[in-house]
Amino acid sequence: MRKGLDGDHVAMQNDRVEYLSPDAWRQWHTELLQSTVNRAWDRIPFYRKAMEAAGVTKDHIGSLDDISMLPFTSRDDLSRNYPYGLFSVPLRDIVRIHTLRSAQANPIALGYTDSDLRHRRALSSRFLAACGVTRDDIVQICLDPGMSNIWQDIREGAEAIGALVIPPDSISTGARLRVLADFKTTCLVTTPSYGLHLLSMLRQDGLPIASLSLKNAVLVGETLTDATRRELEDGFSVDTWSGYGIFEALGAGMAYECEYRCGLHLAMDHFIPEIIDPETGRQLEPGESGELVVTTVTARANPLIRFRTGDITSLTMEPCKCGRTTWRMMPVSGRCDDLVTLRGIRISPDHIANFIAERAGGRRLPCLMVLRRRDHLMTIELKVAIGVENFSGSLPELHRWVREVEQSFEENIGVACRVRPVEAASIIEKVPDDTLIGVVEL
Repeated sequence: MRKGLDGDHVAMQNDRVEYLSPDAWRQWHTELLQSTVNRAWDRIPFYRKAMEAAGVTKDHIGSLDDISMLPFTSRDDLSRNYPYGLFSVPLRDIVRIHTLRSAQANPIALGYTDSDLRHRRALSSRFLAACGVTRDDIVQICLDPGMSNIWQDIREGAEAIGALVIPPDSISTGARLRVLADFKTTCLVTTPSYGLHLLSMLRQDGLPIASLSLKNAVLVGETLTDATRRELEDGFSVDTWSGYGIFEALGAGMAYECEYRCGLHLAMDHFIPEIIDPETGRQLEPGESGELVVTTVTARANPLIRFRTGDITSLTMEPCKCGRTTWRMMPVSGRCDDLVTLRGIRISPDHIANFIAERAGGRRLPCLMVLRRRDHLMTIELKVAIGVENFSGSLPELHRWVREVEQSFEENIGVACRVRPVEAASIIEKVPDDTLIGVVEL
């Protein structure tokens, strides 16, 4: 299905900054890059030291081409500078702080000024407007708790448009389907895999598709493949739209599709994108596949310089038939690090290993993370080696420990997990079944 844009949609998405000329984009980015680097140099000791170590000062950045001289920022850098080390404004100017889990000892702390929050809402609104959302829509968000920061961006963006929003909750899939039908949801926001799961459950329950009011499905958190798009569009009789965003940078509205579905338009008025060789750090040409790196240029509280996302993609500068001149990124094809994406939630194996060690009194237990796909959803099982050398309690105590770890995992990671204690000799998965996706040694 491909519907034309209605008048409300055109009015809402007609943000002229998306239609600047290449020269205007270059001037825009150069000026904002210089301002961002100056602020980071003057106010953030971490960036000043990193630039000095790279032999760069703020005065070296005279054009957009000079961005390649600047050092990279990693997620570990964000964690190491917890809690306030990367803030560029006084704490009195911060109106909100979010913390994110990290593979390191410290979490990641992100601060926001009033203007930062306005930018995020505007980006989310523009993303949803590009997906056809108007003030007449009923938007139902079905995302796991581990994606709470992203769905908060989406909720605020939809509310800013004037749409009615049904936020996520802990009810079952069956109950969500009832809400979908009873409240006449017109726009579903979820991950591609959960969208397929909903469709499968809908068919099992025998609920007629014609009884639904759905018009659009906005898919986030995972790469939307052509096969999944076709299945969701045909199954739900909707238009599908894909979005991309990482919370450390600018949230849900960083990139989004237009009606021509030829890549995701980047919110280039708020960040500068690059593609690099993940091994050498060398900038790659448009069309070449590599790691996406972003430099935020409107963030006041937490500016990021050359932040390495870990996502593998490519960029095109070719004009789009929709008229937007923003560069487009292709769907993410993989990762260049060991992070695992589970239903839109990025999980570090190191983080899980540390999590298990903490719950085992500081002992590092042999552990495997087993990923399977059931009913279209990826599930996670932790096989933990338990023996007399690391556990001396009774069997009821072991069962209680397992339940506590599973509960704590869901609370901390944001997705359910099964913990299976096994003997060390039998921890290796011997006979993969057809649901097995992968096994990661922790």
